[in-house]
Amino acid sequence: MKGKAPDQSELNLFEPSLRQVVSKDNPLRVLAESFPWSEIDAEYSKLYSDRGAPAKPVRLMAGLLVLKHIFNASDEGIVAEWAGDPCFQFFCGGNVFIDRAPCDPSDLPRFRKRIGKERHDGLIGTAEQLKERAGVDRIVIREGTRPGQEDFSYSIRTGFYSNIVTGIRKLARKFSG
Repeated sequence: MKGKAPDQSELNLFEPSLRQVVSKDNPLRVLAESFPWSEIDAEYSKLYSDRGAPAKPVRLMAGLLVLKHIFNASDEGIVAEWAGDPCFQFFCGGNVFIDRAPCDPSDLPRFRKRIGKERHDGLIGTAEQLKERAGVDRIVIREGTRPGQEDFSYSIRTGFYSNIVTGIRKLARKFSG
C-alpha cells in the first residue's frame, strides 16, 4: 500500500515548519521546489498494491535516492544524515524536523527494485538536469566527508535546532498535564 506524505501546509505551534527553517536560497530547497514531485508520485504510485501495510511515501524514498546520488553517499550514510539535516528533510517532503531516521537503510534497495532501473535512471536524470540550475553544485563537501559524518559546510546548526525543539516539547508536555 502506498504511504501518505505529510501535509506541508499544516503548521504546529511547538514545531516550526521546515518551510520556515530552511532558507529560500538553500540549493536543496530550490531543487525541491523545481522537482516534478507530483508526476513522480503519480507514476510510482501505480507500483503499489491497495492492500497490506502502508509503505513509506514515494517522495521520501525518491528524495533519498536523489540525495544519495548528489552526495555520492551510501544508503546508511544518507539515512543517517537525513535524521540530522532539516534541508534533507525538506527536500524529501518533510513538514517538521525529525531527529530519527525516516526508514531503515535496507528500504532503499527495495525501493530501487520496486521502481526498476528505467525509472531510477529517469529520476537521477531529472535531478542532474535540475541541480545545476538550482545551485546544488555550489554545495561544498569538505574533503573526505560524506553524509553521515556531520561535516557539510552548508548545513544549518541542526544540533541547536534540535535542542530548541526538544525543549519546546518538554515544556508542552509539562503544561499539557
